[in-house]
Amino acid sequence: MEQVLDLARMAAGRVEVHPESVRLRPFVIDVVAEMEPLATARTLALSIQVPATLPRVVTDLSHLRRILVNLVGNAIKFTPSGSITVRTLAGKGAQRVEVSDTGPGIAEDEMPLLFQEFTRLRNRPTGGEKSSGLGLSIAKQLVELHGGQIGAESKRGKGSTFWFELPCGIGDPPDIPE
Repeated sequence: MEQVLDLARMAAGRVEVHPESVRLRPFVIDVVAEMEPLATARTLALSIQVPATLPRVVTDLSHLRRILVNLVGNAIKFTPSGSITVRTLAGKGAQRVEVSDTGPGIAEDEMPLLFQEFTRLRNRPTGGEKSSGLGLSIAKQLVELHGGQIGAESKRGKGSTFWFELPCGIGDPPDIPE
């Protein structure tokens, strides 16, 4: 029900954005750590590949969390066995976050439907969870609200990679290695 309300707020242009300069490395590490017990319960290996220094992004932290939790949660939900990797890549003027899994992959004819509202594909959650068909649509709208892009690549039987890119903070220094 909450997702339907969020979708209605987005359609009405009533989503508040509170941008701040975000250090992506500790943020991604924290979100993945929060999601790890779900992966472990499903006997999935969850790993992270995040460089020590990254440009910062200017984003609403709660929206960024929602996007990443959705992508990692979907990977956990639709991967029956194997692994999930969360990685970040610094691009020219943008920061890219990828979530790759070793799941069943998505049929080519279903790829154009991925980010549409109420879309349910042939793949079913491996643990019997419910799916509203709204999570990816909401993630797409949140990414675009921040001037970014979102997409996916997949090959049947080989897994999927969902990604999003957000603009780097203008004038912000890169993170200092920890």
